[in-house]
Amino acid sequence: MYIDLHKVANIKESLNYHDEFINERYFQWQTPNSTSQNTERGKGITFNEAKGVKLHLFVRKYREIDGKTKPYIYIGNGNTVEYKGEKPITVKIKLEHEIPTNLYKEFTIKI
Repeated sequence: MYIDLHKVANIKESLNYHDEFINERYFQWQTPNSTSQNTERGKGITFNEAKGVKLHLFVRKYREIDGKTKPYIYIGNGNTVEYKGEKPITVKIKLEHEIPTNLYKEFTIKI
């Protein structure tokens, strides 16, 4: 999963997903609006561990800074522990490894 934490200012509200680190061990992610719980893709996300699907998280704070595209940072694997909603599905993911505090702060403090 490739995730931009802070969306561009003029993005449509329907694409303004609420993706965020809850803390150093948990991440909230919203699926694309087309994903439903009863589809194979939805089941693969909501029941990833039981289905043997590895969720790899690549995150960047901003898509661009000063006109330059920023790289994603690999956060690691995670497993869905809670989910709710439809189109999009809001998913709470427990990360396999806690992210370092300095990286957590970098991602969560808005400048």
